[in-house]
Amino acid sequence: MGELPYKIQELKLRRIEELNNKLRNELARERMTASNACLSIIDYTSTHKDYAVPEVWGYPMVGENPYNNTMRKNNFARSHEETSACCTIM
Repeated sequence: MGELPYKIQELKLRRIEELNNKLRNELARERMTASNACLSIIDYTSTHKDYAVPEVWGYPMVGENPYNNTMRKNNFARSHEETSACCTIM
């Protein structure tokens, strides 16, 4: 009868050790401060064209669609022609 409280204490200790290990792993993970994250976003948006922000990049030329991905359309058309099946699963 005296062994049951010992097993319960052992289980509690094991759970606490697992929690400590999880917390140590989380603490060891690389962190980024909010200011560095903001600078990273600003750097990305200032070097990659995004016509959704016309104040920075201006408007696209008339008749030009900068988001039109013709390469993807051509690959899809080619892959669709090569298959003889009725369906294509991507």
